[in-house]
Amino acid sequence: MKKKCVIGFLITNILLFNLSFSNSRKESISKKQLKNQIVYIVNEKSPFSGELIGEGIKEQYENGVKNGVFQGFFDDKDERYSYEGRYVNGIKHGTWTIKYLNGDTRAVVKYNYDKPNGQWTYFYKNKNMEEYENLEDGILHGKLVKYSENGELLTRVEYKHGLLDGEATFFYKGEVLETLTTFKYGKIEGKLKIFSADSLQMLEGEYKNNKRDGVWKFFYKTGDIKTIVNYNNGLKDGDVIIYDKAGLIAQKTTFSKGNELDDKGNIIAKNTELKDSIVDRFKKFNRNLKYEKYDKLLSEME
Repeated sequence: MKKKCVIGFLITNILLFNLSFSNSRKESISKKQLKNQIVYIVNEKSPFSGELIGEGIKEQYENGVKNGVFQGFFDDKDERYSYEGRYVNGIKHGTWTIKYLNGDTRAVVKYNYDKPNGQWTYFYKNKNMEEYENLEDGILHGKLVKYSENGELLTRVEYKHGLLDGEATFFYKGEVLETLTTFKYGKIEGKLKIFSADSLQMLEGEYKNNKRDGVWKFFYKTGDIKTIVNYNNGLKDGDVIIYDKAGLIAQKTTFSKGNELDDKGNIIAKNTELKDSIVDRFKKFNRNLKYEKYDKLLSEME
């Protein structure tokens, strides 16, 4: 008898759920009106509960607040994409999918109560993976890897708590090594090597806390040394020697704490602050991350 009552209770609840779902209110998206971030239907005083629909558009609300499945479109650099995801009491939660208009996937992104979380993955139009990033509570944490349209590895770095940390490797197309270095707490720390597109070493040096340190070597395309520079705490300190292509010394200059000295140790040119193009490059890399762009696009939808 008890078992029959339980079954009856479950059937009743399922029927009530289906009935309420089938009777949920549907209105045209053209009737949507936003007041103080609460959705109403035009000429109505009570916040809207139900589903707003249009061509390729679906928005579900409860008491005027986003709650349920959302489908729609957004534009990025003159290209239109569709999206689908879910809100829970006004905040994004779970997996969201962004697609090209032909239906192929552009990106699969994940939220944990409005914060980017887990692996965010992006795809080219030819369906090959373009990039993936790992996030934890809205900040990068884990590997970030980029590929060319043909599937060749371009970038492999790692983040910890939002900062670059560990080995960073960058490639030319064809997986030819371009730059190899390491980071610690978001700053370059350790050896740096840069190569040309035909795999010849162009530069070798070392950083301490994002500042050049020790002996740096610059090379001709032949592989022969072109210049040797001594650095200390980001400043030239010691001899700077330039070699000609025959390997002979063409010029030698002495520096102390960035100041150029004459043969007697007198300052003939005061230090000018070095603008480090390599450090700037990684700063720009951090400012051009895909998850920030797509999170912004999804968050700007009304």
